[in-house]
Amino acid sequence: MSRPPTSVDIARAAGTSQATVSRALNGGRVAAATRDRILAISRELGYTPNAAARAMVTSRTGLVGVVVSDLTNPFYPEFLEEIAACLGARRQHMLLQNAGESVELLLQQRVDGIVFTAAVEGSAAVEDLVARRFPVVLANRVLDAGCDTVEGDHAAGAAAVVDHLASLGHRRIAVLAGLAGASTSAKRLAGLRTSLSSRGLPPADVVETGFDYDRAVEAATALLTGSRPPTAIVGLNDQVAFAALNAAAALGVPVPSRLSVVGFDDVRQASWPVLGLTTVRQPLAGMAARSVALLNERIDDPALPPRHEVLPADLIVRSTTGPRRNP
Repeated sequence: MSRPPTSVDIARAAGTSQATVSRALNGGRVAAATRDRILAISRELGYTPNAAARAMVTSRTGLVGVVVSDLTNPFYPEFLEEIAACLGARRQHMLLQNAGESVELLLQQRVDGIVFTAAVEGSAAVEDLVARRFPVVLANRVLDAGCDTVEGDHAAGAAAVVDHLASLGHRRIAVLAGLAGASTSAKRLAGLRTSLSSRGLPPADVVETGFDYDRAVEAATALLTGSRPPTAIVGLNDQVAFAALNAAAALGVPVPSRLSVVGFDDVRQASWPVLGLTTVRQPLAGMAARSVALLNERIDDPALPPRHEVLPADLIVRSTTGPRRNP
């Protein structure tokens, strides 16, 4: 064949209609056996979809915007990997944008929808898009904006952290809190406070860090050199928990014999033997899959009511927590 193959060529080879080929190639409803046959023939013929032509027919580009914040936090690259894989399985493509930039840049690229992974309370961009009924999903964030949201169970994760530390005899617990307006920080902190109170434990010492590593090192250093240093520090993400570990090492405070440290997220580095961080594992694969699924359902039907899904989060106990030393 001297010219590039078309959907008509695939339909002829598969013995189906061109409409069936189009549905199979664009994720529409087609019998599994028929889809497999069409995809196999398209690969055999070397068929490459014409994105521009498909957009004209379907009013969709196959592009999905993903708004992200701090890529120095290892949580976000890992989460983006999962989102990209889920989009790729649907023959969709991700366009990344920093949270500090205008979403109009994404809209100019005619994205079909947007996943926000780092929205904070009062986000005008999210509220504006929802008002325009543009497809939006918040992943790992919750706002009172009337849109679809997917998050881990922060309250259950916090309760598991308190149960674990209490079982080890810890009562002086400090918290390195996160970013103002971020639902992850607010819900984890609220969960810790509620769990400490319900178990009759003293309130935690809370220090704001903005999820910033350097600020967290300073905060942990101040806590550990104070008159009543904590026997356990909980970082509201793994990055600030790593900061607490480094502050302790610099001060010669052994972990876990003198200080226990817990994080949230379970990024890959947390499992490295040199760190071995006890942390609450975020269900990244599940959050990515459900975020992409909800976004596509919203693209298909903008009139759907807002959905809010909470996925299980598990405490992973490693080597940074141990029994409280007397006194």
